[in-house]
Amino acid sequence: MINSKLITYNQSEHGISTDEISPSARAIITKLLDHNYQAYIVGGAVRDLLLGIHPKDFDIATNATPDEIKAIFNRDCRIIGRRFRLAHVYHNREMYEVATFRGIDATSERVIKRGHIIKDNVFGNIDQDAMRRDFTCNALYFDIENANILDYCDGVDDIRGQKLKFIGDDSQRIIEDPIRMIRAIRFQVKLGMKISTSMKQAIFEQHHTLANVSLARLFDELVKLFHCGNAFGAYGLMNEMLLFQHIFPQACLEINNDSQYIKFVHNALKSTDSRIEASQSVTPIFLFACFLWPLAVIKTNKFLTKGMPQYDATNKAANEIFELSRKNLTIPKIVQIGIRNIWLLQFRFTKIRSKKVFFTLEHQRFRAAYDFLLLRKHESSEMQSLGDWWTHIQTLTKTKQRELIFQKKHKNKR
Repeated sequence: MINSKLITYNQSEHGISTDEISPSARAIITKLLDHNYQAYIVGGAVRDLLLGIHPKDFDIATNATPDEIKAIFNRDCRIIGRRFRLAHVYHNREMYEVATFRGIDATSERVIKRGHIIKDNVFGNIDQDAMRRDFTCNALYFDIENANILDYCDGVDDIRGQKLKFIGDDSQRIIEDPIRMIRAIRFQVKLGMKISTSMKQAIFEQHHTLANVSLARLFDELVKLFHCGNAFGAYGLMNEMLLFQHIFPQACLEINNDSQYIKFVHNALKSTDSRIEASQSVTPIFLFACFLWPLAVIKTNKFLTKGMPQYDATNKAANEIFELSRKNLTIPKIVQIGIRNIWLLQFRFTKIRSKKVFFTLEHQRFRAAYDFLLLRKHESSEMQSLGDWWTHIQTLTKTKQRELIFQKKHKNKR
């Protein structure tokens, strides 16, 4: 167990300017300080600033309880959460998470089942809060009054040494909240914080505890992971530590049974990374459609051999896959609809001599489905030609498109 021992770094030592802190976050903290409470920028924002990354969020920790925070900010505050009660405070139309320092005493407000924290509203002081955080690099507090960093678990040294460490026993911290395994992988591939050998071993041994995580929360963490800018690296680690196999068991089998599918998924991951690097939009619909595609092909072919039309076979395959996935992952309905549309458009892409081509081009999921088609070009020469055809038609005017689509009919008439 890591012992809490405060090390204070002044501005000349850590190099972070208060100008880099969100003005709204500073205003919220100042208001809490004015009411005689402690308040700090905490966790990931401090970590990212030390790494030279502009934080996406500025979370705040305080010794004020959620009800006390609500009393200070009134209509600009909303209390949320059952497992962890915390406050959402709004300032300049932006939302900031303000959490009360967590305590370590086991009371009726803290419920643990099989080591997994089900409910936790035990409040404490800053020392206890630091020990309750997951990684040493997140047990950091930025004091805006003095521009000091308060470090309770050698987090600054670990960040400088690119070491990712749990606070406490690896297995115990994973069992408490198994989502930490996915977060660990994200921190390695996104931030360059290296997972230790002991942590890898603990993840390998505890991968099955993902079954204890809310399936909706798991989906959200997967989206963060695969949209972090290094989806390819994340996928490799997820497989190495048996996490991907746990979440997508049937799809994983089909992917690994065919080298073409392995190549297809790898290219999809690299494509997503390239889009993020180029500041282009990405959606979880695309990658999840790719992960489940090999399974969709198997199931669709099964229904086709029974004489079912292609459209119906694809639809039925999608229904079965989404039902299967519910055991390990909650895929939101809107994402399911998008995945289904991408798969159905693969069938419509084969219809290039019909006015339906125009409906396909105008479909809201055309761009994602087209990118999906391009990933399949290596499957055969026919698929290569199909991809080239749909690439070419997008460069043409409406008149030229009609000539290309209906050219055979015109020749037959002559």
